[in-house]
This record gives sequence, C-alpha cells and structure tokens, in this order.
Amino acid sequence: MATNPLTIFNQNFGIAERLLQVYQLANGLRPSELPSSLKQALCGFWGEPENAHIKYAVNDRVAILSRSAARFPDAHMEEGGLDFLLRQAVIMACTSLETFFWDVVCANALTLIRLRRSKAAQELKNLTLTLTLEEYVALEKYNDPEQRFNKILLKNFERKTLYDLKSIDQIANILAVRNFWDQVEKTCGEPASNLRRLIGDLIARRNLIAHRADRPTDGGAGGGGEVDGHGLRPITFSWTHMRVQATKTLVSAAAVILTDSVNRLEQQHGANLDSSIIKGG
Repeated sequence: MATNPLTIFNQNFGIAERLLQVYQLANGLRPSELPSSLKQALCGFWGEPENAHIKYAVNDRVAILSRSAARFPDAHMEEGGLDFLLRQAVIMACTSLETFFWDVVCANALTLIRLRRSKAAQELKNLTLTLTLEEYVALEKYNDPEQRFNKILLKNFERKTLYDLKSIDQIANILAVRNFWDQVEKTCGEPASNLRRLIGDLIARRNLIAHRADRPTDGGAGGGGEVDGHGLRPITFSWTHMRVQATKTLVSAAAVILTDSVNRLEQQHGANLDSSIIKGG
C-alpha cells in the first residue's frame, strides 16, 4: 500500500524540526574549565588517566563533555558556528514541500489523465514539451495512451524543483484546484499573502544556499550585501523557524484541499463511466 503523501511529508519535515532543536540546544556553547571533581569522576568512568584531556563546553541549556579523540569542534563554538544547522533546516523544509506535491501528483496521475478536465488539460499538455527526444523514444514502448501519458507526467515532476511559488500554482492547476491560495487561507486561517511571502522567502533562500553556498549576490540583492563572520548571508533562528513552520501550515491546508479536489475528480470519473455504460447499454 502506498504511503500517504502527508505522512511522508511529516517524516521528512521532522528532520527540519530536529535540526532546529539541535541548534536551540547547542547554540551559544563556549569552552569552560572543567571542575576537578567532575574531571576525576569522568576519568574513572571512562577508564582514562587523571591527566587525560577532556573538552568541556557549556551554555545555559546543555553541557558537552568530550574526549580528545572525539572533540566537539572549536568552530561550532564560534559566533555563527552552528548556523549551518539553520541552512540545512531551510533545505530540508523545501525538500519536504517538493516531495509532498510530487507524491500527490504521483498518487493521482491516472485519475488526472483519464479525466483531462479543461482546467487541467492545458497544464497537462504543456508537460509533454519538456521531454527530451530520448525520453519520447523510450515512451513509444507503451502502447496504452493512458500509460504513456502517465509516464510523461511522472517524468516531468521527477525533475521538478520548487524554484518559486509558480510551481505550486502549476500543481494546483493540474489537480483542478481553483483559487488555491484563497482556499488555503480559509482552511488554515493564515492570511494567504503572509504564507506566500514566507514560503517565497524560504524557497529563495534555499536556492541561494544550494547554488551560492548562501553567499551574498553581487550588489547585495536579497540581503543588502551583509555578511556574517564566515562571509555568508546572516541567518537567525527566528527567521528560519517562522518560515519552516509556514511550510507545515501550507502543507496541512493543501492536503485537505487537494484531497477534496481529487475526490471530486474521482466522483466525476465514476459518473462519466456510469453515463458511458448507460449509453452503451
């Protein structure tokens, strides 16, 4: 049995949440002098000599003790040393979002192809324009037109990356959802304009992280040319957390909206079949 797209999203999204949790725990760790009584106890527990070097790092939430062979990197205790966790959370949140919409399309491809509703028809036709000659040749082995179009649909979205919000709108159109963002606002109660802004920020930042290692673009576009101590665009927990959570809000609402739309499409398909049987009879 295929796994529900929302279930897969929650599994993937959990990684982004854990990255943020680790950042919250470890951010601000600084080297400190290990109390002699604690060092003696640790050396006895680990079977180390009393003069063993033990690294001790602490903040107001957690303390880390490590042997010399497995030291907590000094770079992580520098200002911004754990910001890579925030950037990974941005990437993981976007990947979770992409995977959700990809899985929804995969799960309902045949229903979409069989119906070819006017709202979705043009979007579906446009997908065939993105295939290479080799892919067209490979698809010729499928004699069933529905099966061939199914492969075209999946081939297209196999390569899809959410470079901007238009990709989400395209998928909503393919799934015959009208006024997608208005429906999202009604479902989750969050202003659509705010969700679009937050998700747009997240996708744009993911693109910068993936393609420029999050270094400022020439002229400071998108970041005013500001850099942190590592030469990267500044990033904060609050900025990241707000946009990562917006992803979950969007997908939770989209799951309801897209499921309702697909159910209507399937009911229409069933009604069309019944009508054909009656006419044929």
